[in-house]
Amino acid sequence: MEPKTLFYIGITLGFVAGVVATLIVVKVRSLFASAETRRLRQEKGILEKRLQEKDRHIDSMMGHAERLARDLSKNRRSQGSR
Repeated sequence: MEPKTLFYIGITLGFVAGVVATLIVVKVRSLFASAETRRLRQEKGILEKRLQEKDRHIDSMMGHAERLARDLSKNRRSQGSR
């Protein structure tokens, strides 16, 4: 074979190898990215659930505090009228 033909074959094979290597790297990185994305979505769901539980707890505590304040104001009114 002529050196010029070997040169073109080498350039073509190098280009094809570069494209294949790039595709492999992109695929591997997307696998790791999707795994991390999945993990972050799960963590977000857990955090949202915890936040909702805390909100319910705070609402419950506020209800108790409001009831105590009402009872205290009723007791003070009834003591003041004596």
